[in-house]
Amino acid sequence: MRAETFEFLRSLLNTPTPSGFEAPGQRVWSDYARRFANEVRSDKYGNTIAVVNAGARPKIVLDGHCDEIGLMVKHIDDKGFVYVQPIGLVAASRLPGKRVHIHARKGTVLGVVAAMPPHMLSQLPEDKTRPPKIHELAIDIGAADGKAARRRVAVGDPITAVGDLEMMTDDAVVARGFDDRVGAFAALEALRLIAERRDELDCCVIAHSAVQEEVGIFGAMMSVFNIRPDAAIAIETAICSDFPGVEAAQFGVIALGGGPTIYVGRENHPEIVARFRAQAKANRIPLQVVPHDTDHGTNASSFYMDVGGVPSAVVGIPTRYIHSAIEVSTLTDMERMARLLAAVCLDIKTDETFRVKV
Repeated sequence: MRAETFEFLRSLLNTPTPSGFEAPGQRVWSDYARRFANEVRSDKYGNTIAVVNAGARPKIVLDGHCDEIGLMVKHIDDKGFVYVQPIGLVAASRLPGKRVHIHARKGTVLGVVAAMPPHMLSQLPEDKTRPPKIHELAIDIGAADGKAARRRVAVGDPITAVGDLEMMTDDAVVARGFDDRVGAFAALEALRLIAERRDELDCCVIAHSAVQEEVGIFGAMMSVFNIRPDAAIAIETAICSDFPGVEAAQFGVIALGGGPTIYVGRENHPEIVARFRAQAKANRIPLQVVPHDTDHGTNASSFYMDVGGVPSAVVGIPTRYIHSAIEVSTLTDMERMARLLAAVCLDIKTDETFRVKV
């Protein structure tokens, strides 16, 4: 990965963007987009687009959401401990013993999620050692009492886990919030590759960095009406199943470093899926084909169910341990995804439509 692209990735991942508080990350995304996009703009809630070849048809959206899961301050007790509610789907059992950043008005406050030492746990009855619920988590910010704590943090302050990007190997990387800032990254990197070949481009391509996916795919619901695309590709983290304890019969096989994924069924339009498979083969990009998700939706769910049904598909960058502070992905698969997205868009012809043939 070229140095400039990697620094954009690092900056995007290290910038806190919990759902509802995405503006700092959107500024990072927009600043990078202005280097090559013809147009960059945001809507009233911060959904941001970068456009190449505006005015052409069809209008293709490459979508990633910039928001990450997190917590929010809900209560500060008189001892100075902070209690929270979730932002998005947060596993409370993963949090005890972790460091967190509370993003207060006067700056970032470091805290730790209280965790009972094993010396004490071993003396408790079994029913007292169950995994905690979110409302039972207490964050220690080192305050002497509630008055001191309230001078530093307030109810409503967002919280993220500590987990900046680090290299594990020359390819594998770990960070908080690959889901789904890596999708927003790939959408914009694909647009950069397309911009280098804009003389060959027939369609309009819009990279879209959406807000509030983790709390209900709300940002995309706004953008489908604001953009009114002819087709939409949601770029997500593909949940890897290649680590210990995961059975292929239940979860299928998605391998880290095995290439981008393309989903089939439900919102995934057959004509778009076929285009991805053909371009992956033509460009020698390994492609993992998997069934659609059965237990949750993506931004593609918003696009394909609104304004009469926008032909859509979901693609993914294989990632381990999502919704944690230790998400693992590879630079190779990020680059493969950007190349594949660019190849698909450059293959689309003027006024082409995507329709199921009946």
